Amino acid sequence: MKRLDLNYNWDFYESNEGMSFVFHKPESKVVNLPHDFIITKPRSPKEEGGPGNGYFGQGEGVYRKQLEVPPEWEGKTVILDIDGAYMNTEVALNGDLLGLHPYGYTPYLVDLSPALRFNGKKNELKIITQSRQPSSRWYSGGGIYRSVALWVGNPVHIRPWDIFVTTPVVNDGEATVNVNITVSSKEEKERAVTLACEILDAEGREVAEGSLGVSLSGKSSTVCDLELKVEHPKQWDLDTPYLYTCRVKVMADGAVLDESQDTFGIRTISIDTEHGFMLNGRTVKMQGGCLHHDNAFLGACAYPKAEARKISILKAVGYNAVRISHYPPSLAMLKACDEQGMLLLDECFDVWRMGKVPLDYHLYFEDWWERDIELMVKRDRNHPCVITYSIGNEVGERDGKGEGALWAKRLHDKFKALDPTRFTMSGICGIFDDDAEVGTNFDANAISDNNWGEVTKAFAEPLDIVGYNYLYERYEKDHETFPDRIIVGSETHSFKTYDNWEAVKKNPHVIGDFIWAAVDYLGEVGTGKVYWEKAGEPFGFMAPYPWRSSWQSDILLTGKRRPQSYYREIMWGHTRDTYLFTTHPEHYGDNFFGMNWHWYDVNEDWSFPEEYLGKPVKVDAYGSGDEAEFILNGRSLGRAPYNKLIATMDIPYEKGTLEAVTYEQGVEISRATLKTAGQATALLLTPEENQLAADLQDLCYIHVDIVDGEGIRLPSDERELQVTLSGPGEFLAIGSGSPCTEDQIGDTKCHAYHGRAVVILKAGAPGEIRVTVTAEGVAAGTCVVQALQA
Repeated sequence: MKRLDLNYNWDFYESNEGMSFVFHKPESKVVNLPHDFIITKPRSPKEEGGPGNGYFGQGEGVYRKQLEVPPEWEGKTVILDIDGAYMNTEVALNGDLLGLHPYGYTPYLVDLSPALRFNGKKNELKIITQSRQPSSRWYSGGGIYRSVALWVGNPVHIRPWDIFVTTPVVNDGEATVNVNITVSSKEEKERAVTLACEILDAEGREVAEGSLGVSLSGKSSTVCDLELKVEHPKQWDLDTPYLYTCRVKVMADGAVLDESQDTFGIRTISIDTEHGFMLNGRTVKMQGGCLHHDNAFLGACAYPKAEARKISILKAVGYNAVRISHYPPSLAMLKACDEQGMLLLDECFDVWRMGKVPLDYHLYFEDWWERDIELMVKRDRNHPCVITYSIGNEVGERDGKGEGALWAKRLHDKFKALDPTRFTMSGICGIFDDDAEVGTNFDANAISDNNWGEVTKAFAEPLDIVGYNYLYERYEKDHETFPDRIIVGSETHSFKTYDNWEAVKKNPHVIGDFIWAAVDYLGEVGTGKVYWEKAGEPFGFMAPYPWRSSWQSDILLTGKRRPQSYYREIMWGHTRDTYLFTTHPEHYGDNFFGMNWHWYDVNEDWSFPEEYLGKPVKVDAYGSGDEAEFILNGRSLGRAPYNKLIATMDIPYEKGTLEAVTYEQGVEISRATLKTAGQATALLLTPEENQLAADLQDLCYIHVDIVDGEGIRLPSDERELQVTLSGPGEFLAIGSGSPCTEDQIGDTKCHAYHGRAVVILKAGAPGEIRVTVTAEGVAAGTCVVQALQA
């Protein structure tokens, strides 16, 4: 079938008036997809979603579009493909309701053919989405936040996702490629066709081909299998993510009735307790992180560039795997992981029949679980990045309640029936005391019973891999009890990352570690917050308004790195660089604590107010050597040993240059420097790329730094920034990495955080885009990016 993009020029309005919209239709505006109508709503502490949803709002979004239906489509098959809309989606064409879809994260297909009109008649497509809260434990967004397309084909056709490619045998000389094809026919009579299949390399050259004669029954689907051989295959791997294309044509009487293709990778995966996880025959420990779906100031919008950028950032700092939590990812995310060589743990549900918030998926699970699994697997199974399917995360049934073991077996079997080439897993945490107040002692290790293994045994029995959420202390003892069990640290605390990783390295049956979380996300606000004892703040699981993000992660909302990211890069052995951080002297001598999702309250900062001159500052060097030497304005202050990759010294503050030099056996490995910033004089704008495609899909990210006369960033400056554009650019957002601010997302101004912010824009026409950012008391910053014809 032929794919037609349907992302542009939708009429959108919000309807919060119940049935009155039948008589009064709100004013609409034109939007392009992806679109999240929640992200720019004013936040409020009174919102129903509360801190879990980031204090964002809710609503019902209505999308309408006049379809251009040419006469030659009459008699053809036309399928609507929605990659993701949140949630309780209704699809109607010309007033005829054709589809309902409760889940907000699975893709789905709707056959529009029966309701299409011809002979010049209009065809209005209407899609209604409801984002009602509380329906999510994190920021959900609302609307059609992923891509939409039409698939058009003949009565005899291959529907989207009905080609399944596997590579059961792979060696250097040859790979066996099995192609499973489902051909659908809407014709009344039987028809003889030929399936012609070819494998193309990344340059478009044919490397294998085969054909098969098939007799298609009328009004039915026929499943066929072809086996092809690819000589000297290039294997998909972390550093060489090579992709092939499988193209299938349905032929009859010399004519092409339909054509379909998809990319795939040739690779092998296996697991056992001796070698762990093996990719193409070698052991790989997964250095992973969990990801939520939002893209910070873009909300839930799954722009391909935003998804690819997220993976690129993580890849650059040492990650080789991501766990999509706790729902299937966007197609754009799958493609990004395929293309960049990032392993992906594909998760389906956060709840089954036992809900976590009143309006979540538990209301629909029992009726929809099979359909949603099928939608997820059929779309995802050709992507080589996908290595596991998770049947659920921390579901209430994990201890056997609600027939948990029976449901675990059902879901496992369903996944295996659809795709036997991937592993199944589930993220399982401790069993909480029903009487315990969340936030008073929320530590899964502390509140897990000694009989946790026995209580969860039946639930875990059918799984290929058992995900341990915050249970690294059980890795060794559970191996004695369950010697054949493969374990993955499916969620782990940032503050305990060193001990978690040591446990992974020590145990071959533990195949990796997934930090919660890799990138900061909206919602679950303040769970990574640091509490200082002298401040006397009330300690809780989540933080009060105006907190907006979780603050648990390696990467800020802006895409910049936090200190723990540098630590983890050293810990994983990807760098021998030294990094230098300080705790603000106002906290000297104070004690801090958190929920173990926190990190040390440190920054790259040697620019403190005059009142702290001569006062002690706690200074940390991160490095992989034996000891670190601290040097202030050219004077050596001595050396301190590294303990778990951190060397610490208390240093009286004086302005100038602070250095840390890492030594191993007396030999310098590397050094880091911090300099005192002077008075702020200017704004420095730095685009990540100097050009973008003028297609309203590509994005440009421009970093804004508040700097002094020497270009040194002022790490504590939080003045307000204002952005303006000229040219064909379309402003999307300006925002900082602050987890706690009342800045309105979507506004053209925000406050800096640590002297930084980011501007995001796109373009719908080619030309020069000039971006200017201003702030009181400093010179404006300007940059130019080019929008190129798409």
